[in-house]
Amino acid sequence: MDVVVTPAKFKPGTWTLSDRLGRPLGTITETSPSLFVINANRNSGLFKMATASFPSLDSVMSGIASHMKGECQLSSDDG
Repeated sequence: MDVVVTPAKFKPGTWTLSDRLGRPLGTITETSPSLFVINANRNSGLFKMATASFPSLDSVMSGIASHMKGECQLSSDDG
């Protein structure tokens, strides 16, 4: 499943995760400059990654792509 990562306008350092159909999968939160954490929705395919942490946004996106067996891309939507 492909995952789209979109910067959350309401909270800097947070990105929303959704599938290509716009269904919410969770969020990524930057808890420090070198710690990014996935906060997965309970019913999403990302839920088993909820306890994983990563050193960069690129690494968390690579981890999501691998786990979901698809692509993980930043949204090109400027709002």
